[in-house]
This record gives sequence, structure tokens and C-alpha cells, in this order.
Amino acid sequence: MYGFNGKVLFVDLTTGSIKEESLPEKTYRQFVGGQGLGARILYGHMKPKADPLGPDNMIGFVTGLLTGFNVHGARFQIVAKSPVTGGWGDANIGGSFAAELKGAGYDGVFFTGISPKPVYLFLDEGKAELRDASAIWGSDTVMTESGIRDELGDKRIKVTCIGPAGEKQSLLAAIIHEGCAAARDGLASVMGSKRLKAVAARGNKKAPLAQPEQFSTLRKQYLQSVKETDHPFVPMFKQWGTCSFVSPHVTSGGSPVKNFQLHGEESFPTHGKLNGDEVTKYQVKKHGCLGCPMGCKGWLKVEDSPYGVIEGTKPEYETLIMMGSNCLIDDVVSIIKANDLCNRYGLDTIGVGASIAFAMECWERGVISEKDTDGIKLNWGDAEAMVKMVEKIGKREGFGAVLADGPQKAASRLGQGSEEWAIHTAGTSLPAHDPRQKLGHAWGYVCDPSPSRHTCSTFIQWHAMGAPFWSADIIPQSDLTDAGAGASVWALCSDLERLWWAAGLCEFGICPDSMPLIELITAATGWDFTLEEGLKAGRRIQTLRQAFNIREGVSTDGWRLPKRLEAAMPDGPAKDTKLDFKAMKENGYRALGWDPKTGKPLDSSLEGLELKELVGTYS
Repeated sequence: MYGFNGKVLFVDLTTGSIKEESLPEKTYRQFVGGQGLGARILYGHMKPKADPLGPDNMIGFVTGLLTGFNVHGARFQIVAKSPVTGGWGDANIGGSFAAELKGAGYDGVFFTGISPKPVYLFLDEGKAELRDASAIWGSDTVMTESGIRDELGDKRIKVTCIGPAGEKQSLLAAIIHEGCAAARDGLASVMGSKRLKAVAARGNKKAPLAQPEQFSTLRKQYLQSVKETDHPFVPMFKQWGTCSFVSPHVTSGGSPVKNFQLHGEESFPTHGKLNGDEVTKYQVKKHGCLGCPMGCKGWLKVEDSPYGVIEGTKPEYETLIMMGSNCLIDDVVSIIKANDLCNRYGLDTIGVGASIAFAMECWERGVISEKDTDGIKLNWGDAEAMVKMVEKIGKREGFGAVLADGPQKAASRLGQGSEEWAIHTAGTSLPAHDPRQKLGHAWGYVCDPSPSRHTCSTFIQWHAMGAPFWSADIIPQSDLTDAGAGASVWALCSDLERLWWAAGLCEFGICPDSMPLIELITAATGWDFTLEEGLKAGRRIQTLRQAFNIREGVSTDGWRLPKRLEAAMPDGPAKDTKLDFKAMKENGYRALGWDPKTGKPLDSSLEGLELKELVGTYS
């Protein structure tokens, strides 16, 4: 087999047993890797109806087909049953860990059980060992990564871990690696429930390539195209990273202001204080994920601030908006501090920002007061209060414990009508994109098996913006507000995006529309792989994710966006825009081959996708 190691690892944390399992090449060809391979293994190996925080839940770390070959492919997928939605859960993360995991000889590692004491797994050149993590339990993620490397005596070892928030099983907890976060769906709380502090990897093994010379030529051509492209996003990513989107998205009305109550420049005129230049003036080092030709990340150092010296990774667009405009905060230094706290405690900045904005609205409406919030005045725009509350959420103490599981849980604890102000779908906080202005994201929010996830609808959103990207020429131009015509566009973009993730690629790699993905897959594996087969694999992955939801008893037809977003856009450039999300969901499900009312995959679709073992399961 080429392109893969051909095996994965299963670890039972209750007993400490570690077993290798070889996978047939057909499985790889059908599911490609990453999210796809994770879906296949979780569905096939995890006990149905498992408690998300119990021993039967399975959490996997899965590399993509192109992981480790330096083609914009340093990302890996973490998968498990989500304790947030009760259904399919996944989160994607970059850095350099994935290459070490694959280099250690495994395409993925999956954990079940609950360890009697804190542990971490060390993968080393084909060997695997569970090691005692009691000494680092309670440590933040920065100390955990450095502590494991010091213990093992090698600074090159790569570590993916949880911080105190994950240990305390906060549903806002994130899995962290080198300042990168796998933050959605509460998967860090799954690690915490299993007393799994970290996974560390070291490996120099290279999966064999079927056509190494052809692969090298294709790779070099692609990297050269990144240097020469006139795509508008590429220089923006290189200079500022995702910070570059703050001002454009606020002025377009696509970014939420004041807990999704307001939109547009008039609602947040000081957005320029959070733009790329204001962030990168503190940047002391620019960097990127392993092998990335863009390098959108950076290391910041603020010498003089109310919080002392701050050192940490550059905040992303999502962080700057959810902790910025969504809370009416324009203090970039405070957001840099809050971002660093989230990385150290291991927290999802989207969910934390959403929770604090919710709390600020509760404060404004008189539902909570200082006696509830540990003396912290949660006024709109109070940056210092926001930073204090981030720390309390990370420690799960005081009012931070009320917010530590996201807006939905916080609203259920506070009551008094606050449920109306909790901006979420099925417990998942909406990211920094209002779907009434960002029409591509609207489709992903309501149709994807993981609700309200902007990273599940990047391709269709960029298509809606008119941005060129890989294979965009096969996607028809349609009015995405038309629930009928837009559905076929959604389904095709969804297929492409699932294939992309399964390959282990970063979504920013779609910007130069020269990415020879199908040719690279062929050169890596030796398969006679076609775009048609790739699209079918993407649909297969998407359908198995949805089948997992149905099997676990999740009624996705009941998932709805908040009432605030179902109403017409109240202001901004997209004022009066109102979408029929119910019709979009039904048509989107139909286009994917699922029952338009229930979301259950149709038998005819399962037959066509060669998921014959599931035929009759949902009819």
C-alpha cells in the first residue's frame, strides 16, 4: 500500500492494552483518511448510544492521506461522540503533530476506556507506551508540552494535549498543540473524562509514495503557484493571517456585533483597532504549520500592558470578533491576553466569546448582578471584565462554572428568559459569521452533521464570494437564497470539502486554484483516482457522519438556528435579509440523498455509496 502506513492503533485506557490493527486498502480508498477514516472507524468500532463522557466513547486522532508530504497538508482530525450535541463530533487542527504521528508509523490512534490515573501516550518510531501524567495533571498546555519533552529528553517531540479546562470537562474545552486548537464539539472534555492528558509523537518514517518523482514535480509546481498567484487572499494570509478579515467582514455586516444583535460599521465603528496591522505590530516571529507556503500564524509579545508582559500566538479572526465586536470590545491587547489564556487553559475562543457576550446581555437585561458574577461588572465593552471571566471559565470557578459549558447550558442554569439570548444550535455556539449575510455558511450551519460550523462550509462561502478556488469551475452559479437552486451547490461543495479534509489539507490551500489534488492522490497511492471518485468519497464521508448522528438518537431535523437569526437582518448592509432555514435544510438534505424531513440517509443513497451494510437501518 502506498501513501499510508496501513495501520491504526487502539488503546484501552481502562486496561492499558495497546493493539495495532491493519486496515484493508479498500477502506482507505473509500474514506481517504482524516475525517473519513475517523468516521469509518468510529461507526464500526464504537458501541452505539455510548455516554460521551463514559468509557465506551471513542476518541481518535487521525492523519490525512497527504499528511507528512509537505503539500499544505499538516492538519489532522480528532473525532469522537460529542458531549455537546450527543452526536458526531470532530475538530481539525494544524501545527506539526500530524507528520510526527504518521512518521511514528500509524495513520491514527483511537482511545476507549477511562484510565485509573492521568496518563499520556508516547508514540515513538513504531512503539507505543502509556506513561504516568500525574505530575503534569493540572498544568496548562504550554507547561504540559514542554514538560513532556523535558521528561522524554527530546525537544523535537510533538505534543497534543488538554489544559485545566479539559481536565474539568468543560464543554468549551479545546485540545491544543503549539497554540493551535481543535476547539469545537467539546472533544477536550472527552480526553479529560478519560484522564488522557496528552498524546506525544516522534517519528521519521515516511509512508511510501507510488510515484515519488511525479509527486515531487506536482508538489513543486503547486508551491511555485502559491508564490505567483494573483489570488487576493494569499498575500493577506501571508501578511496578517485571518486577522485581515476583521474590518472587511465588520463593514460588510457579516460579523456579529453585541451578541448578534447588531451588524455593520455603524454598529462597531472602531473595528480598525482590531485589524491585522494592530495585531501584527506586536508580532516578533511569523510562522506557519509544517510545510505551509503561506505561514498565516505568528508569535506575539506585548511588553507593556495592564496584564504585564504577554507572549503567545496571534489571535485568529474568530477570536478577534467573538471577544471583540460581539462583546463591543475594541481593546486588542486585552483580546491578545484573553486568547493566550484560552490557549493555556485549553479553551475554544469562539465558545468563550459567545458565552461572555451572552452573560453581558444577561447583565444588561438585569438577569444577573455582581452577586452572581463574583463582583465582576459585565458591561458591554469592558475588556478587563472579559479577561477576568476568561480566567474564571478556564478554572471553572464561581460564575465561570455557569458559563463553562457554553451559552445553552448557561441559559438553562440562569433561566428568566435568557434562553432567547443564547446564540447556539444544539449547544454549539455560532462562530463569527452571520448566515444572513454569509449565505454559504447558512447552508453549512443547517445542513452539516456538525451544526453551526463555519469550517464545514468554507468552500461554498468562498464560492458565494466569487473567490476562485480548486475545482470551482465545476460548481454552478446559483442564488444561494433560493432554497431549491442553492441545495445542489451546497451538496457539491460539501463533497469537495469532505474530500479535502480527508486528504489532510488546510482549507487555505484552495486559494491558488492550481492545487492538483486528484493528481497528487494518484501519485501518492498509485490508484487510478478521478474527481468523480473523490466526490463520491466526500459524499460517503458526509453520509456516514450523518448516519452516526441518527444511530446515536440525535434528531437533526430538530436543530434550529436561534430565533434572533431566523428574523430579518435588523441593520447593516444586509438589512432586511431573511432566509427560510427550514426549506434550506430540507432541500440540502434531499440534495445529499437523505430524507428531507428526518435527515436519515436513504437506502438508495447508501447502496450507491457502497455502504450496503447500512441499508435498511434507517428506513
